[in-house]
Amino acid sequence: MKKYLFVISILLTILSCKKDKVPSPTVVPVNCQLEDTISYANQIQPILSNNCLPCHQYPGSGGINLDTYVNAKSIALSGQLVQSIIHDTNYIIMPPLPQNQLDSCQIKAVKRWVLQGCLDN
Repeated sequence: MKKYLFVISILLTILSCKKDKVPSPTVVPVNCQLEDTISYANQIQPILSNNCLPCHQYPGSGGINLDTYVNAKSIALSGQLVQSIIHDTNYIIMPPLPQNQLDSCQIKAVKRWVLQGCLDN
């Protein structure tokens, strides 16, 4: 009988636990007029400078260094940059909570830049 009560108490303990939900960041929708070809210098580098470089310049938090075109291209082509900024839970989300996600236009620009092959233009 003691085993039975022990098992029930363990089950009740497990079932009563609930995972704290992390609040989802807010994606700020903006009116987005992007050029057909995304320029690293004009569109991507300013996004990285304003949102990423406070932590990800040499040597780079978590080993991620985005302070040069070559470094940014490498992280972008690996898929890590886009997955992090869209807050894919299989990646480390960036910027970290509680900060808001990049706005929808910035995300769209980065995605388009990556799809275009991360050109240095």
